[in-house]
Amino acid sequence: RRSLTLVQVRKDELRVRKILTRVTLGACMFAFFGGSVYMGHLYICGLVALIEILLFRELVWVRYSKFFSMIEDTIPLFRTTQWVWFAVAIFYTYGDFLTDVLQSNSDLHYLLSYAHLLPTISFILYSVAFVLTIATLQREHVKFQINQLCWTILVLMLTVGQLKYIMHNIFNGLFWYVLPCCLVFTNDIMAYVSGML
Repeated sequence: RRSLTLVQVRKDELRVRKILTRVTLGACMFAFFGGSVYMGHLYICGLVALIEILLFRELVWVRYSKFFSMIEDTIPLFRTTQWVWFAVAIFYTYGDFLTDVLQSNSDLHYLLSYAHLLPTISFILYSVAFVLTIATLQREHVKFQINQLCWTILVLMLTVGQLKYIMHNIFNGLFWYVLPCCLVFTNDIMAYVSGML
């Protein structure tokens, strides 16, 4: 009985330590979030862009680490092609966003003539990424490489496709950025508390 109570006391201490760690880290993250909102639209866009890059890196790393032994020596420029596709998607997606910003700001109208070049540059970048992907295909691993390309495109749709509209919402009013974030915070906190109870 005594050993069982000691084990229970240690479990309770560990649980309290975990809760305190999570509360402290949550408060730090919420302070960082509040600070970025206080600093304004541009800083929030920078934060969203950073999150977008880290999210893409994390999602493609899942598959890369799983198949690392096959990829490392047999498939050239594997990670490079993934990041090239990411760069093309970012340029295309935010080129459109940049055009909207230029049209809405009268001080920047002199740059609109350059904005008309963005679709052409996007197509050239897409062509380069496509040719690079085809050039790196290995006869023995075509099925695997196409599978990885499909995964990369899915990740691009999840990250770049969705976060584009977050950028638009930031400039439509900070409320449309803060409210969804607070809903996510609340959902995560309540899920954790419910799970602990």
